[in-house]
Amino acid sequence: MNPAVSPRVTPTTAALLQWWFDPPCTQARAGLGFHDEQRREILRTIAAHEALDGDAPPRERPVHRVALSTGIDQIRVLLALLVWQLLNHRDALAAGLDDPRFTSHFIAVAHHARARDRLFATFSGQPVPGSHGARDFGTAGLVRLAELLIPGHRRDEVYGFVCAHVCSGAQFVRQPVSDGVIAISDGRLEALECLARLPRVMVFDDESHPPHWARGIGGVTSPAWRQHLRRIASSRDELCAQVVFSQGAHREAAEPSWL
Repeated sequence: MNPAVSPRVTPTTAALLQWWFDPPCTQARAGLGFHDEQRREILRTIAAHEALDGDAPPRERPVHRVALSTGIDQIRVLLALLVWQLLNHRDALAAGLDDPRFTSHFIAVAHHARARDRLFATFSGQPVPGSHGARDFGTAGLVRLAELLIPGHRRDEVYGFVCAHVCSGAQFVRQPVSDGVIAISDGRLEALECLARLPRVMVFDDESHPPHWARGIGGVTSPAWRQHLRRIASSRDELCAQVVFSQGAHREAAEPSWL
């Protein structure tokens, strides 16, 4: 087992960490892997989150910050953390447990239209020409990275969930799904409404790319909006996990954040 794997993590997490980082697995993928910074942030976030007491007071629940250098894409970290949450949640339920640290409800806050398009392409694939909104799941970033992210015997399970539960924040607000969701939201009120309608949730937010309205609309600034989101999250009885991506040191070959 990878020496970075803590004996305190769940068996599901231990299996994922072996798949992602153990040399026999990484060597078999012939170069498809995580950057050292991605690996560091995944391990740090998982270690901090699995150490949480799900019944702890909200003020003791941290915001998980993921700091990556410019040019290190965030999407592999987001997908790894989503797969880790989803499979742990499903395995806990299969064992008759309700582990408050894990969920099948996710909100990805993307303030820019291009960023939302990239997220939809990551989860649902590229638009099919002339199909009025249909997408080709075979072209999804998740499928392209599946050999890295998901052990082979669990891919169909993850694919089935993603295909059935990805939606826009506006779609979710109109018709919420109770057994899970991946809501891609534009931020502001839409994200807050999604959060208000979900029991236990993990929110992904990209702080390194502020929204166009960052200087404020009607007196609401980007930092103020995020603080409001976090106040709502911390007031919940259910554990609400927040993963905030921020920019680390500069790297020369910059890439867009959400893939």
